[in-house]
Amino acid sequence: MRLINVNSLEVEVFLGSNVPKYAILSHTWESEEVSLQQWTSRLTRLRKLRSAGFNKIRSACKQASRDGLRYLWADTACIDKSSSAELSEAINSMYAWYEKATICYVFLADVAAQPQGELDTLDLVRRSRWFTRGWTLQELVAPGAVVFYSKEWTELGTKNALAVLISRVTGIDEVCLQKKKRLEEYSIAQRMAWAANRVTTREEDMAYCLLGIFGINMPLLYGEGRKAFRRLQEEILKVSDDHSILAFDTDLSEGTLFAHHPSVFTRGRRIHPNFAHKLTAPFSMTNAGLSISTPLIQTLSPYWVLALLNCVEIDENMDMKRSLIYLPLLGKDNRFMRARTPVSIICKTLGETASSSSGGEIQDLIGQTETSYYITYFNRVYNIYGTEMDITMKGFELGVDMAAPMGFMIAFPRGTAGYRLQTAYPHGSLRPDISFFIPRASSFKDLYLAAGAEPSKEVWMCRIVDIPDEFEPKDAEMVLARINRASGLPWARYHHSGNAIVEANTRFKTLRGDPCTEAVMVEIVFDVDALLQERQEMPLRTNSNFSSGIS
Repeated sequence: MRLINVNSLEVEVFLGSNVPKYAILSHTWESEEVSLQQWTSRLTRLRKLRSAGFNKIRSACKQASRDGLRYLWADTACIDKSSSAELSEAINSMYAWYEKATICYVFLADVAAQPQGELDTLDLVRRSRWFTRGWTLQELVAPGAVVFYSKEWTELGTKNALAVLISRVTGIDEVCLQKKKRLEEYSIAQRMAWAANRVTTREEDMAYCLLGIFGINMPLLYGEGRKAFRRLQEEILKVSDDHSILAFDTDLSEGTLFAHHPSVFTRGRRIHPNFAHKLTAPFSMTNAGLSISTPLIQTLSPYWVLALLNCVEIDENMDMKRSLIYLPLLGKDNRFMRARTPVSIICKTLGETASSSSGGEIQDLIGQTETSYYITYFNRVYNIYGTEMDITMKGFELGVDMAAPMGFMIAFPRGTAGYRLQTAYPHGSLRPDISFFIPRASSFKDLYLAAGAEPSKEVWMCRIVDIPDEFEPKDAEMVLARINRASGLPWARYHHSGNAIVEANTRFKTLRGDPCTEAVMVEIVFDVDALLQERQEMPLRTNSNFSSGIS
């Protein structure tokens, strides 16, 4: 590690544990930056000492001397960028160097100590270019002691004192800035979100500047472009069991299995780790895609499944409401593609289930059985899918019917248990290719697929209605009569009848408004006994026979 002696201004080399205490400089690159070769030339240093690049480092050296430190590290003058090996070593070590520094000086070249006009100093700090650069993220997070300076080298405040302002600007928790919470306690999605609005001059640096944030070391390959960010995610997978690396918005991304840039993780600030009481099953990359094991939920379509991830979305504006996160996948035979539509991520709200009049409330219908499967790349379609997959994909080409703003996505957390869908009413409302039931607004009061809504209330509800064994699809009017007779009964988002449960406990907006602008995920379990037995609980015994279908 090279350090500048703040008294002699000479560069000295230290190895291993022999590194003395030092200050470290954080800044944004401007014109006239100094190189190692220029700084080590005494003649050049004297001749250009008044230039912006030299003066910045000289001023930092003076400040370090006033703080009782003998050495300073600055990236421009302490790394030999003509050596690719040294550059790679420095970038892989940079987070550690900032973390071990006694103090970090942040030089804000675009902030004046006494601003002119209506903006005050804190407004200028908030708008500083320093907060928009990729490399300065780790330079903010890693050091314990950080002091901000104006372009005149006037102290503006410390990281701890300005933590509230910095948190609002960057989205990073105050406790993280103040080193009261470890970096590893934040999900991958959260850390990606911190870099969502930052930029780097070179495309590859968007990945390289995050190595320390994720505790990753990997070789630098300038010229690989966006492949660097994918390579970073592959390296993260090798050391992390956090599924939130998949919790990005595919509508904004150029890829589906991996994100192409941190900007697609803008939602990630709300996504927190939620590791179960048991260890997450290992997952890894193979030539077939990502090999992973999670609970898979069947839907009305034979090609759509929902994969439950081990992370939650927390809404700080809604009393810290927690939602489970599902990943919609398209495929069959345990080989799936991540779907771009109808939604990228489905959040299932926890703790909203209402007690049913028949008792036996179950808060979460998800089974514990995990399935091993592969998630492939979006542009890789296996021949085994055939024409059925083409039909399913084309189902999303239909435009939005503005007369039907809400749809119902039908899911079976424990499979269909041998049942089959007999009918749906009104006719034409069912889209079995994508598991959606989308009634027209004129019939919105009558939803006959394990869901219903009272016309006088803007609320989504559900109810199971028993149908006799001899029921046939042509008997839709009989279904209508039975639903109407049940409409006088209390409705709820959760209903239990016999050995079946229905729960409408997930409301979300579809990103493109297709096939509907808003949807409710309705979960149906046909075998309560099996569900409870799977959880090693006492089975719920019932005498009712729920037999032929759902309505």
